[in-house]
Amino acid sequence: MIFIDITVLPVALPTIERLLGISETGLHWIVNAYTLALTVLVLPGGRLGDMLGHRKVFFWGLTMFALFSALCGLSNSGWWFIASRALQGVGGALLLPCTTAILMDAFPYKERGKAMGIYIGVGSIFLATGPFVGGIFTQYVSWRLVFWINVPIALIGFILAYFSVPRTPGKKESFDVRGFLTLSLGVSAIVVALMEADVWSWSSPLTLGLLALGLVLLALLIYVDRHAEKPYIDFSLFKERTFLGTLIAIFCTQFMIMLTVFWSIYFQTGLDFSPAKSGWLSLLGNSPLIITAPLGGYLLDRFGPRVPITIGFCLVLGALFFFYQVYDTGSIPLILASVIPFGCGIPMIITPCMTSALQHTPVHKRGLASGTLVMLRQLGSTLGLAVFGSLFLSRMHINLIKSFAQNPDTASVAPEQFTGILAKTPSAVTALEQFPEAVQGFITKSFELANNSAFAVINLLGIAVMFVGFLAALFLIKKNA
Repeated sequence: MIFIDITVLPVALPTIERLLGISETGLHWIVNAYTLALTVLVLPGGRLGDMLGHRKVFFWGLTMFALFSALCGLSNSGWWFIASRALQGVGGALLLPCTTAILMDAFPYKERGKAMGIYIGVGSIFLATGPFVGGIFTQYVSWRLVFWINVPIALIGFILAYFSVPRTPGKKESFDVRGFLTLSLGVSAIVVALMEADVWSWSSPLTLGLLALGLVLLALLIYVDRHAEKPYIDFSLFKERTFLGTLIAIFCTQFMIMLTVFWSIYFQTGLDFSPAKSGWLSLLGNSPLIITAPLGGYLLDRFGPRVPITIGFCLVLGALFFFYQVYDTGSIPLILASVIPFGCGIPMIITPCMTSALQHTPVHKRGLASGTLVMLRQLGSTLGLAVFGSLFLSRMHINLIKSFAQNPDTASVAPEQFTGILAKTPSAVTALEQFPEAVQGFITKSFELANNSAFAVINLLGIAVMFVGFLAALFLIKKNA
């Protein structure tokens, strides 16, 4: 359920934008409301698992995730959709850290790499099939099934976990409320500022004020947690070199992965692929995950973390660079030649990093460490989508202003009234029809060129972020950790 939800939604976004009339910023919020809630609440979820028992909190998260998935499928407005996604993220925040902790407790030290690889490999079946399922549902049935599919999966998961997961005792612990509020408000302020910067403008006092507030709160977190008996984030974990290196590698990888949301949209709005075709393309690109996730665990157990992580980064960086060269050709073979190595490389990074980080954590802090890992991973997703989305919309807006100014017929026209024209939203189509046919063609072409240029820029940023992660892994992670 967790894995399929990652990839099933992006393919449906252009259709959701068209049918519900949601703005492009609102479209990004549909994705990021979930990841933001997950980011700020996943660490408390890990702590609750330690305090109340991982099995119990796992069931709470599973129930909430399924319930609010169903509400997402019933959405008929942008605000309903975004609120349901945020509440779905609350369920995910309870579910994710307990899942990893349960798995690590079930296997001895020498088998955890293989176990994590099998776990991610099985989950990757759904990760791989998610886009295809989403494309088929969206094109031939309804995009709402993208969310309703979680309900039967959750029911099956609940029954299986009830009989297979042993009860775990909880322990009494204090909770660092000040640290939680400081981090949550800081991250939220930064994400909101980044997400709304194109609407408010980057020079707006509101944008700059929220960014400054967020940075101050994050800096304050270090002071707050130094004086807490049970700190919200245990910064002593970061003193271990391999743990720090894996955190940076995971953060950068998860940041970059949010590019795939824009890939799914671009395939439909930029290359005019159908939802089913886009989903099929993503399915072929994600399919190698089923093999390479267990392979990453095997290589970790055999050679240590540095070998599989280095292979993974090389595959992903090569794939991203090649994709940048061919994405606008519309050639299926060329696009597959880039997305397949991409799909091979991601689990070769994530599986060894997650396992190595937890292996370097004391047993009594494993729940907290697991929550910290997932929180920073989701923080990468949240900031990645916010930064990519803001940069994409800002770049596109600048290009449209320049293009419209060059044509006397559009020099005094605001591009905003045609937002969504590439997805053929009713409001944009109606606005376009008010102009002569020649002007309509110019406006549409301007949006296509601006969309292509903005897409190129965010892909370059993705390459740069992954290179930073590669350097951190190379110099911080011990060879035989």
